[in-house]
Amino acid sequence: MSRIIVTPIDMSAPGSYGQRKRVLRAFGALQDAQESSDVRQIIKAFDALEAVVLEHAETDDGAPIGEALEQASAEDFDALLGAIIGTSETVPNPSSAS
Repeated sequence: MSRIIVTPIDMSAPGSYGQRKRVLRAFGALQDAQESSDVRQIIKAFDALEAVVLEHAETDDGAPIGEALEQASAEDFDALLGAIIGTSETVPNPSSAS
């Protein structure tokens, strides 16, 4: 199985504010959908979160990231999201790598 590698949002990069807002909007939509038990809205929110992951992820073996995500566990996906917003260990931001 391919290993998924994510690069967090570089909060000092241009456009990072907008990226962070998109992630937070998707998280908020997921919370609202879960509270109302609206499965269609839950899926829509996960699709929005997956789009963010796709922008920040690659595989270690060059396999398509979409295929690797299909094989990922729910826990793996949650960890990837945490890595993108900087709440867990990841590959360093390009601007902070020396």
